[in-house]
Amino acid sequence: MPLYRVWYRNNEEPLEFATPGRSSEEEILERVLAHERIERKEPSAVRELIAGHGLAPVRYTEDESEMNTIA
Repeated sequence: MPLYRVWYRNNEEPLEFATPGRSSEEEILERVLAHERIERKEPSAVRELIAGHGLAPVRYTEDESEMNTIA
């Protein structure tokens, strides 16, 4: 079960969650939106969702791997 740590809006503390398998960047972003109680009204590209809701920068690690950025 991969453990994800996600930082967004330059928050000091990450959002942490585990999943049964690897998650795509879109699935990771869905977790952030749910945590922030942001309702996704229509299908949008990941980049548009991040910009539209002021979430940037969105960075994450998977099982303590190197930092990845969702652009």
